Amino acid sequence: MALPFTDKQKNTIKERLLRSAMKHALKIGIKKTSLDMLAQDAGIAKSSFYKFYESKELLFLEAGARWETDIHARVQQTLAENGHLSDKERAAAMVFSVFKTIHELGIARFLREDAPLLNELLQEKQVKAHMLSSAQLLFEALREANIRFTAPDETVSSVIQLLYLSILNFGDLGENYFPALYEIVAGACDRLVA
Repeated sequence: MALPFTDKQKNTIKERLLRSAMKHALKIGIKKTSLDMLAQDAGIAKSSFYKFYESKELLFLEAGARWETDIHARVQQTLAENGHLSDKERAAAMVFSVFKTIHELGIARFLREDAPLLNELLQEKQVKAHMLSSAQLLFEALREANIRFTAPDETVSSVIQLLYLSILNFGDLGENYFPALYEIVAGACDRLVA
């Protein structure tokens, strides 16, 4: 009979599963990633997977939450580095940093295809407990930075959502995307930030 995993082994395996999910999410997505692939990367039997996660979808949800943490950290770093700027310039830097981070992490496809799939497959409370949308995270970060808006919150949130949708189609513009995005973000912040 096999011995149970120690706490240290559990933590190591859980981290391996998470890294495997992140790797496969970027390469092939949730649908094409099998439990066999995840278990093999973690060095466990497929049957042991359920000792760590109730489902493959919950593992991928945790991967999304990890990326959200990375995005939030970048926003906070940008805020700290740009405290000397005007509110309009700080807001623009924060917004732009989110889109640069999404691009650098390579998660646009995950956000476009897999995050909505997770919303369909999992209960709403499970999704909300793990992650916000990057657009919602950004809006809340702007609020926490005491950025005041000239338009209602719903309008600002909708503008952020529109900008967020643009990163999901980055490939259509290629290298022109970020210069164009910067101009749009700067213009939006000029109009919407008090």
